[in-house]
Amino acid sequence: MTVKKRKRRTREYAITPKGLLLLLLLFLGCISILVFFYYLSHADKTVTTPIYEEINATNSRFIGEVVKIEDAIYESLYREGIPEQNILFLSVTPRVVKSNAWDFTELWVKLPNRNTALHVTQIIGNELSSLRPDVRYTVEGLSKGEKVLHIYALDLYSHKVRVTWEDHQKPLHKEGLPRIAIIIDDMGYDPYIIDGFLKLDLPLAFSVLPQAPYTQSIAKKARNKGHELILHLPMEPTDYPTVNPGPGALLTKMSTRKIKTILNRHLDEIPGIRGVNNHMGSFFTAKRDKMAVVMRELKKRNLFYIDSRTTTETVAHELAEMMGVPVASRSVFLDNDLSSKVIRFQMERLLGIARHSGAAIGIGHPNEETLDLLKNYLGKLRTRVKVVPVSELIGQVPEVSKMNF
Repeated sequence: MTVKKRKRRTREYAITPKGLLLLLLLFLGCISILVFFYYLSHADKTVTTPIYEEINATNSRFIGEVVKIEDAIYESLYREGIPEQNILFLSVTPRVVKSNAWDFTELWVKLPNRNTALHVTQIIGNELSSLRPDVRYTVEGLSKGEKVLHIYALDLYSHKVRVTWEDHQKPLHKEGLPRIAIIIDDMGYDPYIIDGFLKLDLPLAFSVLPQAPYTQSIAKKARNKGHELILHLPMEPTDYPTVNPGPGALLTKMSTRKIKTILNRHLDEIPGIRGVNNHMGSFFTAKRDKMAVVMRELKKRNLFYIDSRTTTETVAHELAEMMGVPVASRSVFLDNDLSSKVIRFQMERLLGIARHSGAAIGIGHPNEETLDLLKNYLGKLRTRVKVVPVSELIGQVPEVSKMNF
């Protein structure tokens, strides 16, 4: 008996409107997932870094004129080919007048003879004259071997330039190369830029913010490369809460117990911290009772304190010395203005202070401009000065108001 094989009929499926909708939703879901993971992989580049507070971080008309003055002086000296070792920043002293805050700068220019000195004085004067009427200056001859330019921005005394020659140039009596330390503040919001700073092969210190998204990974990288870590401790600024110091900040309304709890929690969460400096804090660092709480805790842990000097009213350095806490103060903010001329001037200011006093501390921030500045100055940083870990300058860089020049 022959068995006939039954032909199998191919089943045809028709896509219903409901099925089409499901397929469309599935497709959109897959696209959404891909977009989501792409965002996650790139979101770390778009995290907003908190602002930083400086004594002269303002766009006021007055500060604008101060910047023009410094640019005029700097360009005059370097255009005339004055050797950098003959240009000394004698002092950088914080001043506040009529709500205008700035660093009063005294510059000393040493020249070989009278004719050169008079020529350079005239060149600087010509540059300053081009800034009238907002800038004015007077020239004083204090002795046969010295001219002094007193410079005013909007009628506020902003700069003093001493030009000396011949045997009126007193030796500095500094042995060896001047030493500088550089701290990079505000670390914790950009996980990549630290790689550029690490490649410089300089003993930079990194000041990390508590509770920032990448603080732990950045701190680990810095530790592994042998760099010193500092806690960049957020403190209350004058304009709080309009200006927000970020998470984990110390506020003046807090009790002693709460200040201690927050500070110790931050210190415990970041292994390898060697010291502390303030993030913002123009209001908090002026309060002796609140800063005393901080200093007592630092002393218990054998940690040092770096006064970032975000206000002329700071009591941090003086109080730390009184309480036996190792302390130093920053000499210069490198990058409160990221324009190429100003940031270069700030580096020269740092080097000049170090040449005169023997040591200086500069503070920068994780900006590409700051990284480029250090790259461009690598030659000078390796031959004209000695860059050291900031711990080596504790006790070596005095409070600005106590510097003797």
